[in-house]
Amino acid sequence: MLSRYLLILFFCFHYAAAQPYYTRVRGAFGADAYGIAPKAAVTAEAAFGYLKKSFWNVQAGVGAITSAHFRSPSVLAALTHCFILNPYKRSSCVPQPGNYLIESYLEAGIGGFLVDRYDNGIYFDQNKQRLLTPSGVAGVRFHIVSQKWIYMLKLRYTPPLLPNELASHAGVGIGVGWR
Repeated sequence: MLSRYLLILFFCFHYAAAQPYYTRVRGAFGADAYGIAPKAAVTAEAAFGYLKKSFWNVQAGVGAITSAHFRSPSVLAALTHCFILNPYKRSSCVPQPGNYLIESYLEAGIGGFLVDRYDNGIYFDQNKQRLLTPSGVAGVRFHIVSQKWIYMLKLRYTPPLLPNELASHAGVGIGVGWR
């Protein structure tokens, strides 16, 4: 019974998320939790390389990690390519903020985080953390377009490419951007 409803939701999602246009984002500020951030981070991002059906996005952020035996600042970064989710009418990228309030994108790329592994446990060698943990990024982005701002929600699957106990396999991000 549940699988039937999920199948119906999956097929209806493509039509609900359909859009023939998208609004260009110049820049954004936000916050990420898990995914390419070990715990949480404040981020800034900029979009560039606009094409007919897609654009590139670069993101950078700063956060902190605290646990029982490990404490460190963290730096994160990601480069993703965002594709407009639309099963039909992929013809233009003319901004239409008054007509299309919710825009959806498929996001794919690479990211990762950097920690200072020598912050704690220098003398006892208690932490075996990696300095750099790269991850793949695959997810869905939603933009809610208003007259002045673009509100963003990012749901991401981020499998780590190198094993690390701080890395997580999923993350979420929110943000506010402008045109």
